[in-house]
Amino acid sequence: MGYQLGECDVEQLYRYMLKVSIDNDSNKVLLVIQCNPSIATNNTSDPTVGKVAYWAAENGFGEVVYLNLFAIISPQTLILKAKSYEKIVGLRNDSILREQLNRRDCVVVLGWGRDVPISDDYYKRRIQEVKMLIESYGHKAHHVGALSSGTHPRHGRMWNKGNRDLRVLDWADIGA
Repeated sequence: MGYQLGECDVEQLYRYMLKVSIDNDSNKVLLVIQCNPSIATNNTSDPTVGKVAYWAAENGFGEVVYLNLFAIISPQTLILKAKSYEKIVGLRNDSILREQLNRRDCVVVLGWGRDVPISDDYYKRRIQEVKMLIESYGHKAHHVGALSSGTHPRHGRMWNKGNRDLRVLDWADIGA
């Protein structure tokens, strides 16, 4: 089953959202909250987008919306750790999260793995903020497969054989 890259909300150093349509007739929406964005856009895919889109198709979803804890695009850990909390979260990140969480036809899945390129203080603070946002819209957070190292929602690239089942997240398991 294929997928099509769709709307991408990019602003300078930030990607706030990327939508991907799955080639099926489903109206089910998967909201995937990652740590920070990859380089994927509305015209360039990457391994995470492909892997998650394949999982979504297998599980009856018709659309995947990629969101982030931190909206700044950077694969370099040192760059992220040198910036202020506000700079790495991004000015519009919470408003985009609210807009997408306002959808009633969605399943929220967290997926970033154990290699978090952010300071522990920033990470813990952001987890609490996102938890409150998700719960304020009446959603439950999920993860796919076992938690990485028992404490982090498995990254979408790692939704492999044996780690492909959708599970309700116990926030205490990830330190929230």
